Amino acid sequence: MHQVIDDYTTESKSKNLIWAFTEADITEAQKKLRTHKEKTGERISFTAFLIACFARSAEKYKYPINTLRYKKKKFYTFDEVDVLTNIEREIDGVKKPVNYTVRNAHKKTLREIHNELMAAKNAKKVELTTGNKGGKKLLKIFPKLPRFIRKIIIHKTFTDPLLKKKLLGTIGLTSVGMFGKDINQLGWMIHITPHTISVGMGSIEMKYEVQKDGSIKKREFLAITIAMDHAIIDGGPATRFFRYFYLMLRDNCLEADWCFKSL
Repeated sequence: MHQVIDDYTTESKSKNLIWAFTEADITEAQKKLRTHKEKTGERISFTAFLIACFARSAEKYKYPINTLRYKKKKFYTFDEVDVLTNIEREIDGVKKPVNYTVRNAHKKTLREIHNELMAAKNAKKVELTTGNKGGKKLLKIFPKLPRFIRKIIIHKTFTDPLLKKKLLGTIGLTSVGMFGKDINQLGWMIHITPHTISVGMGSIEMKYEVQKDGSIKKREFLAITIAMDHAIIDGGPATRFFRYFYLMLRDNCLEADWCFKSL
């Protein structure tokens, strides 16, 4: 898996990536997660929560967010939102990140995504979620191939939207930038991605914020980095998506049937 990650991040450097940084107010969402844990003893994956919100937001703005480019003038906009993320598994006593794709994430509830990630994390063997048998066979033999052949395959994957969707999903979310819980300081990550858009989770910081009525309340903010391919996404569409995603995390997810009500 490290070999695969190294190969496709090297190829990703050729993309016209730009980054946006923001702080998302997740105070109420965190309260919901804590309340659920206090009542049931179950800790819901924060990554699953972000994937649920990210996928619903991407489905709202399928073009250009859930869009892949073919050559220079043709674009494929997909109805299915497949989110490539990373899960941490213990292998021979060592914790290592493993890529995993949540297929049709925009149709799944928070409960379903959480259960899927936990099953993948605890499974003896992680099934490769490529969507087809040929893709699974390719990923198994890929690290054993000579580097020049791997580069050809990676380049083909990056330039073929249908193959790219099967192997890497349509959008990405990574949590490798998150700091320890004992570090109350915002920190952003700058990541390379093969996707049209990818969200990088940073750390969470407690802040005191002045409200409209003049009162001061303690709020929780998540540092978020959004990497996007500027050859596909322009400033206007990006801004509209960012605003929708921000409001989804802050307010719109709270009473949604697919979110906390599914727990």
